[in-house]
Amino acid sequence: MIGALVAVAVWLAAPWLAARFTQVHINDARIAAKVVTVSSEVAGRVTAMPVLVGDTVAKGDLVAAIDRTSAQPQLDAVLSRLAATDSQLAELRARKVLLEKQLSARRDAALSGIAAADANHEASLAVLTNARTRHERAISLAEQNITSQQALDESQAALDIAAQQERAAFAAIENARASLAIVEADGEQMNVLESQIASVLAGRAGIEADRSLREIDLAHRTITAQFDGIVDGTFVDVGEYVTSGTRIAMYHAPDDFWIDANVKETDFGKIHVGSRASITVDAFPGRTFEGEVIGMGGVATSQLALLPSPNPSGNFTKVTQRLPIRVSIDAAGTELRPGMMVEVYIDVTD
Repeated sequence: MIGALVAVAVWLAAPWLAARFTQVHINDARIAAKVVTVSSEVAGRVTAMPVLVGDTVAKGDLVAAIDRTSAQPQLDAVLSRLAATDSQLAELRARKVLLEKQLSARRDAALSGIAAADANHEASLAVLTNARTRHERAISLAEQNITSQQALDESQAALDIAAQQERAAFAAIENARASLAIVEADGEQMNVLESQIASVLAGRAGIEADRSLREIDLAHRTITAQFDGIVDGTFVDVGEYVTSGTRIAMYHAPDDFWIDANVKETDFGKIHVGSRASITVDAFPGRTFEGEVIGMGGVATSQLALLPSPNPSGNFTKVTQRLPIRVSIDAAGTELRPGMMVEVYIDVTD
């Protein structure tokens, strides 16, 4: 009888003993998920809040709307300033094009005037040379009493006229060159226009930045879901005034779950990434889910406490520390919720 009782006890205790040496059991683990808190990025009064706790939202669905009464006119004012700046810029550029054409035409005319004056001067030089030659011949003939004094006077008069014409032609060259210099000086107006255009462009850049800020402010007054999810909580009602940073709502992705657990430091060395796990969820008794270890923490949870315990008194009680691990769970089609309690059995035989 004693032998039979011992055999029964061993038979009953065998699963417990096997589990103790082949598994690490964690009974205080919880379901975790990507829970996102949506906050306001602008100040204003809430004008719409179409979601309630438990509602399903799709990516892009409206979560909340904030008053746009003052934001839209501010954007319109900036757009008007931008349109006026563009008109001023277009006018300056048109003036620049017109001035370029005028300067080009005047420069061509001045160059043509210089060329004509040079040609006229060359012709007057030829006439002057001819008149000087004839006058010298007349002087020689007069000295030989071959020609009359009247012929000598006429050659002198012709020489004087040719000299005056040569000086007038040379003066015309200088006048044409002065006209070209005036045209080149007027070309400085191009630099003035370019400076004005650069100044307007700099002001336009500032207005563009202001427009971007106004558009961002207006866009932030419509708060939408960034992914498909389930609403976990709402923190404001329609009519409330919110400021930047005020929490609006909280939601999570229904298909992205894992388990966060804390394992004893004495068992931590038995576990590694990839260790298989069996999971039971308190909300679904009688069902077992499969998973595996996908992450292991690098520091004990005590090091993350808000109030550390440096033990200044010297009294010391050794307490087994715990380190965080993360376990995946294969629970497709199961409506898990963040925060549900689970028990995890991690296989440490591999």
